[in-house]
Amino acid sequence: MSSLLARAVPCSPLNLSCTLKRRLVRLRSPQLNPSASVCRAGMAAQPPVSASSTTLWQRVNATYDTALQSGAISKTETNDEIVRDQQLGVPFVLRVAAALRSKPRPAAPKGGGGRPANPFLPPEEALVVAQLSDTHTLLLNKFNVVAHHVLVVTRKFQHQTDALNAADFEATLQVLRAMPSGGVAFFNCGEHSGASQPHKHLQVVPLPFMPGQPPQVPFAEILSDATSGSEAAAVPVRQLPWCSYAARIDIHSTSGEELASAASKMLQQAQSSCPSEGPLSYNVLLSLRFLQLIPRRTEFSGDIAVNSLGPAGTMFVKQPEHLMYIRQHTPAQVLKDICYPWPSA
Repeated sequence: MSSLLARAVPCSPLNLSCTLKRRLVRLRSPQLNPSASVCRAGMAAQPPVSASSTTLWQRVNATYDTALQSGAISKTETNDEIVRDQQLGVPFVLRVAAALRSKPRPAAPKGGGGRPANPFLPPEEALVVAQLSDTHTLLLNKFNVVAHHVLVVTRKFQHQTDALNAADFEATLQVLRAMPSGGVAFFNCGEHSGASQPHKHLQVVPLPFMPGQPPQVPFAEILSDATSGSEAAAVPVRQLPWCSYAARIDIHSTSGEELASAASKMLQQAQSSCPSEGPLSYNVLLSLRFLQLIPRRTEFSGDIAVNSLGPAGTMFVKQPEHLMYIRQHTPAQVLKDICYPWPSA
């Protein structure tokens, strides 16, 4: 929708005249794209998505292709390889992505001082895929390494350190269900988690991580063993040499309320097992069959920053030397560096 429409319909969802004007403009302009407008307060004119998952995935593809062609987003080309960790028996996908060295941090506000500029309020119109609900918007990731990398963002400001709630999970479930081969949603929470934006958001990338791989997370077998017979229960994944908690779920039937409850129980377990001087940093992962929470004690192993996708089985590195470091250090050791060890019995 054009910026003209955003000006013609003020941002007041409770204003009846606003609603009537919006309807009139839509009737007069049937050619306008309803997925392209977000008004200045961050509230979109288009209604929440109520169509099928197929329609949502079509929107992701169409918006991504258009934004890529226009230059609104940039895709970093990578050299990818699989490194099997001998200790864990897990195939890690490693990508050399040199452009990550220059990925911008949040811009400083004009005039100096104050909070950094918020790229989500309002978001760039070219990045808006859909309004998932009254509380969440789906955006493209502006600087992506994986095609169709999207963000589930709260429409009003919430802090990235706030715990995930049922609404966050319900919006994210829509996206995961829409991806043809499934995907992985991840949440970086806290100083040592790999988070870079203070506005609350989850990120979602499609599976598989590399063509030819099965559409599941590389840790699927370990997680399956750990959660066997414990459906919907939050359990420690003792098969891993670092603190990790998981619950077995069904992406098509598990509700946002159930996921929020399981995540809360995992966080309570993590807080009791992992000593931290301040608020505990952690990563949350959500895939077709599993919900995970991994406490974090640091962001870095050597010079390599690791976000939630590291514990999911894939890492982006800045330069070839970092790839060599992971090969020699092993992916399992990298994750042991950044995560908490299990407490002694």
